[in-house]
Amino acid sequence: MRDLSKRHSDYATFLPAISGFFTELLGRCNSVEGYIPNVDGRDRVPQGFEHGFEGMNFLDKEKGYYYYNKALYSAGHAYLDLEKSEVMEYIIHTRDKNETTIVGDSGGFQIGKGVIKFDWENFFERPGDSGYKGDADRVRAKILAWLENTADWSMTFDVPSWACKPGFREKTGLQNFDECLKCTTFNLDWFKDNRLGKTKFLNVLQGTYWEDAEQWYQTVKPYSQGPDGLEGWGMGGNNIRDMHMVLKRLITMRDDELLQDKDWIHFLGTSKLEWGVMLTSIQRQLREHVNPNITVSFDCASPYISSANGLVYTRNKITAEQMSYIMEKCFDNKAFSHFSPGNVSANPFPWESEIGRRVTSGDVNWYAPGMLNKIGKEGKTSWDSFTYGILMAHNVYMHIRAVQEANSLATMEFENYKLDWRNWQKKGKKLNQESLWTPRNMLMFNTLVEEVFDPNCPNPFKLIDDAKPFLDDVSNNKHKDHDSAFKNSAASMFFDEEVEQQVEGEFDEVMEQALDDLVEEL
Repeated sequence: MRDLSKRHSDYATFLPAISGFFTELLGRCNSVEGYIPNVDGRDRVPQGFEHGFEGMNFLDKEKGYYYYNKALYSAGHAYLDLEKSEVMEYIIHTRDKNETTIVGDSGGFQIGKGVIKFDWENFFERPGDSGYKGDADRVRAKILAWLENTADWSMTFDVPSWACKPGFREKTGLQNFDECLKCTTFNLDWFKDNRLGKTKFLNVLQGTYWEDAEQWYQTVKPYSQGPDGLEGWGMGGNNIRDMHMVLKRLITMRDDELLQDKDWIHFLGTSKLEWGVMLTSIQRQLREHVNPNITVSFDCASPYISSANGLVYTRNKITAEQMSYIMEKCFDNKAFSHFSPGNVSANPFPWESEIGRRVTSGDVNWYAPGMLNKIGKEGKTSWDSFTYGILMAHNVYMHIRAVQEANSLATMEFENYKLDWRNWQKKGKKLNQESLWTPRNMLMFNTLVEEVFDPNCPNPFKLIDDAKPFLDDVSNNKHKDHDSAFKNSAASMFFDEEVEQQVEGEFDEVMEQALDDLVEEL
């Protein structure tokens, strides 16, 4: 077992956003007798898995083939029936809560998309109102109960500001930003009135551009003030894609004394390694100058979504020119099956990880020609549901290592190079890269952040505004107006890479739907 938690040092914390498909796969393997097939004396679980399927659970320090002690899980994927959740999502509920941390998402994303059904027509009704139906309150109650039973830290039940945009308003009925904000404050009041204190809450901030983000912040910040205030912050909307907005927001929160006793800030859904490095720079400055106990975290579902689309992480590329994890189409060939003639099935999985070194080509390509899948048909693919589980476990390992590798190299180069952001030049010009391992923009950003959070900085807001062209560059912001800002934001909510949908697996109905739900996130 390789403990990846020990390699995280003082980096911003990456949280794998565990997919419902993955938890349900392991839940069914654990609870449904005969779910794992045995064909001609060969168990579906790879022979190299010394702890069986349970070794794919990275939250299990004893049986996991690798261990990582933090993750995000969303109520939007979960069984909100707690009895079912504890069975089908047992990897979340059986973890050692003294050693692991789960950040729970409230499912606002899935509700805004219409995946979780919600009574929008009676959103604001209260018990005692004439004709009270209670459907909206029942969903709120289920989500709150699930969060308190499951998570150490949880997002508040926000209604994202994009829920009023075309493509979403048809499901929500919301027509503008103000309505999204009004719904959010109603939910905030409801959660504060009904919480039991079994989880700490992160007050979620939304907004596409500075003006509406500021309106959102000023409206919800009272919920974080005082002795009964919410315990941390969640960054949504363009707060997770616009570094100019991020720095101004953090300085505002510092000056409002709303970071000094808030020990967690989470950035929702960013998979770019550069952001992992920049958030590390921010965390270090916050710990030095504002709150020594603060944790900055970020999550993404890319390891799971890429697997659902037939892609496998093959290697990491961390250089001065590029910080990325490389994904390629994984092999899918019935001739590689253990049940096909020849010995190709014994060929080791070509990409190294704690999962990859335990499996062979035949473990990934399960179905041979003529074999029927779980729904009694011969499909086009050699893959079954367990194949996706193997690839997901592998991809999560590779993504964690990519984040750690990028941060480790950057940390050393920050000591070697102190580059002034004022010498930044636009992309397209031939630039000398001082470092072999870290892009010069990352080096410049680190020195800028040191300057911004320095208590002796006379005017951090002016400094941040002066640096806006540079910050737009490091953020990869190309939008010129509000609509394009939203489109940029919405596009990156789902996935940062262009991938081709390649899912052809055929499983039993429940698992097939779970995989479809995962792919739908694209």
